[in-house]
Amino acid sequence: MIPLQLDEETRSDRKAWAWTELTKGRGDDLVAIFNDMKRWWPLTARQAYYRLISSDRINKAHWYKNGNLSKGIVDVYSAVIRTLKWLRIEEKLPWDAIIDEHRITTAKVGFSDREHFILKEVDNFLEGYRKCRAQKQEYYIEVWIEKAALLHIVKPISDYFCRRTIACRGYNSITFQAECYNRVQEALGYDQKPIVLYFGDWDPSGVNMCYAAMQTLYEELGLFGLDFYRCGINPEHFDQITANPVPIKKTDSRSKRFIEQYGTTAYELDAFHPDQLQALVKKSIERFTDLDALEDDLEQEQWDQECLGTLKDDVLQLVEERGYKV
Repeated sequence: MIPLQLDEETRSDRKAWAWTELTKGRGDDLVAIFNDMKRWWPLTARQAYYRLISSDRINKAHWYKNGNLSKGIVDVYSAVIRTLKWLRIEEKLPWDAIIDEHRITTAKVGFSDREHFILKEVDNFLEGYRKCRAQKQEYYIEVWIEKAALLHIVKPISDYFCRRTIACRGYNSITFQAECYNRVQEALGYDQKPIVLYFGDWDPSGVNMCYAAMQTLYEELGLFGLDFYRCGINPEHFDQITANPVPIKKTDSRSKRFIEQYGTTAYELDAFHPDQLQALVKKSIERFTDLDALEDDLEQEQWDQECLGTLKDDVLQLVEERGYKV
């Protein structure tokens, strides 16, 4: 174990921050973007970046070098990241407005005493019931998204239809593929037709990822009966995106083939407005959904919830009779 100490030798050489006319203008733009998107919090910095470059705000002088429109635009993404940091440090933007999906903090376990545990359990008792809305359906559907940061936008739509949402986060491991294989085999056992609805970047890797998964599942694991559909971003969506295309990474070994097949236009999935992405996910799922059967399940769910509510009232009464205030 090595004790660490911050001193002159270990301290990084960072440029001091100041709220100048330029940085204040950038901060005001970003705060306005986050306020406009408040119902979608937490956002990623990448989403904020796309909303910025999709708006007229990007044409303001403070996004240009030295505030001079003739000197070219700054490295916008780096400027966004740095400005967001200080907006939160100085409490101009709430900390919970932004999510960092790459770092995970586990929850603390344990209760202060028996009574607190009982009250928590009673409060949660018989809450959250949802009837499976997929068991009468012909298709077993999984929604795959390339970006874990967009999970909180896509998942509510998938949840409504009782479908799994899976954040792929790049090329999949063999463990991931084997788990998919097992789920598909289970669905086939229920006589459902398994499909994957894929949502990812339109760039060399984003387009290739699905084919790589298919190759592993079909040819190496010997899976039959699973169909893939790429739902977005596709070229048909380009005219719906107000942001400029992103440059294709020259370091990506798949770039040459992609450009030969599709050209140089590339977009990240984050370029969709959350409303657009949710609408596209909903439309894609509905294409493979028996809506009449779904409506039947919704009606049965309402009846089930009423029965559970009556049962919970009975349990609460019993707990109060034992001397616990609920």
